[in-house]
Amino acid sequence: MSDPHAGPVVPDTQPQSRGCAVAGVVAGSLAVLVAVALTGWYVLNRDSAEAGDFEAAPECADLDNRVLEDLVPSHTLETEEPLGGADDAFGSGWQCRWATPEGPAVAVPAFASAVAVAAPEPSGPETAASTLRETSSGRETREVPDLGDEALAWTDDGPFTIGCVGTRVSNLYLETCYSAAADYEALRSADEQEIQGSAEDLAEAFVDAL
Repeated sequence: MSDPHAGPVVPDTQPQSRGCAVAGVVAGSLAVLVAVALTGWYVLNRDSAEAGDFEAAPECADLDNRVLEDLVPSHTLETEEPLGGADDAFGSGWQCRWATPEGPAVAVPAFASAVAVAAPEPSGPETAASTLRETSSGRETREVPDLGDEALAWTDDGPFTIGCVGTRVSNLYLETCYSAAADYEALRSADEQEIQGSAEDLAEAFVDAL
């Protein structure tokens, strides 16, 4: 895994405005987050007696940390919305999204998001595992070692590359996504490997914050 505090390499000069490109990053990223959050969770085995460690999912403020600040400098919390509820088999939690501020450039545009869902008992861990499998289904994934009880990483391609990591910790499903521009004008995304490595660093920091 890459240096846990390393962000995209940026140029020495800062143009004064990022224009419409930033709006594209914001809109596209939020659309991906919402699509992921609304993925169909389901229970494969309701008879499991294994107990889970989480009565509730962490809120957005609980996940804010130094790594997030390093990767999304001067970030603001743009999205903090509840997910699920008592009647939902997959559980309940929060979706969060942080982004660099708009306007005159103070940092290279970047965003990070998190979806945290605590599955209810009985069989909370199995439900969370089902969430991970369902969300990553159809994607080209790879295992991320030594992260939670299990973790998978994948990349979403588009106008801007988005790196994501789905992690299960007991009965908690935690999904982390990250993207950044290559420069202050936000005309193209940063290097794919750099983005994916930063997503994994951020996922590790979120797990450590639990």
